[in-house]
Amino acid sequence: MAASLLGGAALGPVFDILLKTVLDVGIKIITFRSKFLSLKQTLLDIEPVFADIEKLNKALHGRDEDIEMFKNLLMKGAELVLKCSKTKCYDPLKKWNYSRKLTKLENSLVKVCQMHGLIQVCRDSKQILVKVNEHGKKLEEIHSMLRCISLTGSGSSVGFTNSSGSSGWMMSGGSSFGSSNGFSGWSDVPQVPDSVVGFQVPLQELKLKLFEEKEQVVVLSASAGCGKTTLAAMVCQEDDIKAKYRGIFFVTVTKTPNIKRIVGEIFEKNNYKVPEFASEHDAICQLNILLRRSKSQPVLLVLDDVWFESDFDIENFAFQIPGFKILVTSRFVFPKFDTYKLKLLSEKDAKALFCTSAFKDSTPNVRLDLVHKVVRSCGGFPLALRVVGRSLCGQPEVIWLNRVIMQSKRQILFPTENDLLRSLQASIDALDEKVLYSRDTTTLRDCYLDLGSFPEDQRIHPAALLDMWVERYNLDEHGMAAMAIFFELSSQNLVNLALARKDAPAVVGLHNLHYIQQHDLLREVIIHQCDEKPVEERMRIYINIKGNDFPRWWFEQRLQPQAEVLSIITGLLSILSPPFWSKLETSSANLLHLVSAIADEDFSSDWHDVQFPKVEVLVLNFETRTYNLPPFIKQMSQLKTLIVTNNGFFPAKLNNFQFCSLLNLKRINLERISVTSIFTASLQLPNLLKISLIMCEIGEAFKSSVANMPYMWPKLVEMNIEYCNDLIEVPAEICDLVDLKRLSICYCHELVALPEELGRLTNLEVLRLHSCTNLAELPESIVKLNKLGFLDVYDCVGMDCLPMQMDQLCSLRTVCMGSRLGFTELPNSVLKLVKLEDVVCDEETASLWEFCKEYLRNLRITVIKEDINLNLLHKSLCI
Repeated sequence: MAASLLGGAALGPVFDILLKTVLDVGIKIITFRSKFLSLKQTLLDIEPVFADIEKLNKALHGRDEDIEMFKNLLMKGAELVLKCSKTKCYDPLKKWNYSRKLTKLENSLVKVCQMHGLIQVCRDSKQILVKVNEHGKKLEEIHSMLRCISLTGSGSSVGFTNSSGSSGWMMSGGSSFGSSNGFSGWSDVPQVPDSVVGFQVPLQELKLKLFEEKEQVVVLSASAGCGKTTLAAMVCQEDDIKAKYRGIFFVTVTKTPNIKRIVGEIFEKNNYKVPEFASEHDAICQLNILLRRSKSQPVLLVLDDVWFESDFDIENFAFQIPGFKILVTSRFVFPKFDTYKLKLLSEKDAKALFCTSAFKDSTPNVRLDLVHKVVRSCGGFPLALRVVGRSLCGQPEVIWLNRVIMQSKRQILFPTENDLLRSLQASIDALDEKVLYSRDTTTLRDCYLDLGSFPEDQRIHPAALLDMWVERYNLDEHGMAAMAIFFELSSQNLVNLALARKDAPAVVGLHNLHYIQQHDLLREVIIHQCDEKPVEERMRIYINIKGNDFPRWWFEQRLQPQAEVLSIITGLLSILSPPFWSKLETSSANLLHLVSAIADEDFSSDWHDVQFPKVEVLVLNFETRTYNLPPFIKQMSQLKTLIVTNNGFFPAKLNNFQFCSLLNLKRINLERISVTSIFTASLQLPNLLKISLIMCEIGEAFKSSVANMPYMWPKLVEMNIEYCNDLIEVPAEICDLVDLKRLSICYCHELVALPEELGRLTNLEVLRLHSCTNLAELPESIVKLNKLGFLDVYDCVGMDCLPMQMDQLCSLRTVCMGSRLGFTELPNSVLKLVKLEDVVCDEETASLWEFCKEYLRNLRITVIKEDINLNLLHKSLCI
């Protein structure tokens, strides 16, 4: 029977045999009941996946070779289950052996669906699409759009390339962890806060507007801090809305909109390669094509934080697609569109929301008149109620009384936005009471004000803030203190944290945090506080340059700001040439943060001669393919940290490297940068301690010029590489960095091999290889790393074994491994890892380590709950 089934093309009967065998045997045999129950649930979950694979195979007139491996795996599984049924309960060796094989079978089924299924469906769907496009209405629609583009003379390609990784799942925001937002048609909807009060009626009323057919654009309008984004996110997560709109795209517009960036985000979050748009009109036309071609119809497009005075035209996105709807959130009213005005919370709802933040059990433990006065001062703004409430949580009554006195001058029920800023400012001022352990004079407020260095609505990488704070506040380089600061700010509702895994233990540290984000209104409060003093007395200066609109003080010849932080925010910097920058010469510049230079397309003014005599940290943000570093950097003799972030979709080339005089430069953090120019310039920095390369283009540079690295950075102790998808092999020359203590290569899905010379890094203490999904093994020489204390191979799904001589890692204290690894056993040598204290893993890997507890008395096994979303593949098959 098995032979006849394997000879045919039908997949269903083979699948049914395995499922029936599991059900029959599972009822009768107690020995493996828990394994059978788990296997049964997995089979039920993947049954629709197999059905869709077979359906696609038939649509392509049958390709037996495509499903042969599926059938082989299923038949072997049925044979294994039958063997298990014959195992005697008193035979522990066979029981243990077959238990491992059942676990491996379940892992293999899931892995086949995730990897091979995705590859097949990408190929098959393209072939089906080609056949459909040979005739009919779809081809005519595409041709009409091509004619539209050709009229603009853009000449750009309209082809879309799906950019899903060959293995592993890349979710929205760069996360590789399970998420319902990762597949096409459900794009990056923000999380809704745990406690939402007073939004039930607005939620139903707004949904009614979205169900109506007469208006294509609906505007959700309210003042800042009223909860517009929260309400829009709640609407998107309603079951009836998701049933009506099969495709939901959520993008933030901001006060300075960039059409190419907005459209690019939709492409990127929908797992398509972002095209190089020739113009804004070209970007809109290509988005039109993308939405028309999507099988997730109808579509709801949410445009969050649209400003009336900006150049953003909502009507450009009003595509004539059946059922297509746009939801706009804005502080303003757009008269031409149907508008829903969100009201401030009533006194009853405001008090309820405030109490959830201010009191642990929502029951007041201070005088009710104080609660009432503080609530009234927040004026029904949800953001203010949350932030102010959290800042007073657990505080004695005298602090409450002081807060009431501070705000007593403007006790009105519905304050203006300036009153809201004052209310939030008092909560930020309260952070002064929390002193960091590293410096007696440094408070949590100082750290929070540093967040103003980054543009509004930007996702801030934790490594960037860590590099700032290590030099500025002497925090530990491992990031434990920084992580504590992030959690403290989050507990005060001042920032939002995107955690990789919510149940990860503290030992994972900063690497469990994807990014930090703050409300744009809270950033305005930071700017407001920093701008209160005269320029020459400010500790931080933040500048937003639009066009040629410089601040007046910039041109005052005698003015020498003594600021520690300077933020210059503009737009595209492609027009800036070295002569342009040379107009700004800063001798002995000492600015503690010359932060964020993002140049604008309209920015064509000359820099004036301004001096900043205290530079220690320089952060540059821009959005262009080529960026010319300002020449005055070479005169920043006190510069310790350089952070360069390209907010575009394509790696930027950096020009004008003149850093050899920066003898104090210790940290460089680059994001979306082509690093070839760095190696070409032979950037010799004798005291550089750490370099971070995030979403950078590094493959070519590592192949051709990495041999210079030990000469360029002789004292480097830490290298952090993340999301660099062109990194295939780590060059052996990196192992010549003999002082290296921490090496982190994470989310590099194309990485297949580490150098065998890795054992030369005898000072290495931390090795992170998190989510390098194609990495098959660790080099045997890793056992020579006698100082290695932390090893992370979590989500390295292609890895199926550890080196046999693991016991030589005599300093190993922490191991992170799991999430469907191919491990079936551990080498016996792990029993001699006497210093091993923490193993962070999934449930299946934990079973391998449980045996070691008898030998390793101090071993703690922390099991992280897995969130494998098989529906993700099922839905992608249907698109």
